[in-house]
Amino acid sequence: MTLEEFIDTISDFNNLSAANKIPFFAYYLQEIEKQDSFQVKDIIKCFDALNVSQYSNISSYLSNNSKGKNNFFVKKNNGYVIERKQTEKISEITGTLKRPTPSNNLFALEIFDNTRGYIIKTASEASVCYDYALYNACWVMIRKLVETLIIELFESKNIADKIKRGGYYLYLSDLIDNLQNETSWTLSRNTKKGLPDIKKYGDLSAHNPRFDAKKSEIDSFKMDLRILLEELILLIDYQNRKSIHL
Repeated sequence: MTLEEFIDTISDFNNLSAANKIPFFAYYLQEIEKQDSFQVKDIIKCFDALNVSQYSNISSYLSNNSKGKNNFFVKKNNGYVIERKQTEKISEITGTLKRPTPSNNLFALEIFDNTRGYIIKTASEASVCYDYALYNACWVMIRKLVETLIIELFESKNIADKIKRGGYYLYLSDLIDNLQNETSWTLSRNTKKGLPDIKKYGDLSAHNPRFDAKKSEIDSFKMDLRILLEELILLIDYQNRKSIHL
């Protein structure tokens, strides 16, 4: 969930005072972004990302609200966390639920470090689907992940028009064809081998009511999938893309 998506869950957020926005930013950082703690600079980053006026003294606000029996925050050595009962109150306000923690059972999540928040979110959802034996959903999320990375790759090389028609991105089958035929890069044998399987199983899981995906099908594909994802991310070269994301 992006910060923009999160604030959409908060009634009349834009009319809240700058001070009253801080607890929601803290909740986003702690519960959605899964930071161990947050600091003043993290809250400032939230204000900046949404282009809203900052509270005048965030440091003082956090400090003052971490004292007394009705404290909202708890001071830690490396920052602040939200007091447990306050976390539950915000969860009720926003309707957000704690997400299951994804594992590395499907693929190593470190592959997606330094990419984009929405890429990490999609990868995490695919991982959770696998862990909870939701194999049809897992294939759909894998399909979405690869489709997004293909688009990101063409965008990163400033050739996105090659995968558009009428201003809209092509369907996955055409994206795959363009990916394989593009001369700006050379794909490995494993990646070329894995792409058709992603479309096949992703489509079956999403559109065929009689198809029931099995764990064994995903397990047999794990190695090719990991290589494919790593290769696309390497080609995109996220570290050198000039874009700011929270």
